[in-house]
Amino acid sequence: EALQALPYQPARVKWYDQVKGIGFANVFGLADDVFLHVEVLRAAGIASLETGEAVALRTVQGERGWMAVEVADWARCPS
Repeated sequence: EALQALPYQPARVKWYDQVKGIGFANVFGLADDVFLHVEVLRAAGIASLETGEAVALRTVQGERGWMAVEVADWARCPS
């Protein structure tokens, strides 16, 4: 429930490696990159991401920096 309370943030995929299952995105207004993991994509029903793709992210600060805990297609993003 706490994660569901986080706002979606507009972002663009910086890069995503489908083989490794990891990548990074840039959230508008946030200087640091946001880590993306394949498990978060799978939970959202997303198979892969393309460089430059617009997405909506819910993020948290982890031990190693920002990471996405939920990913949504920007065009279908709930507000």
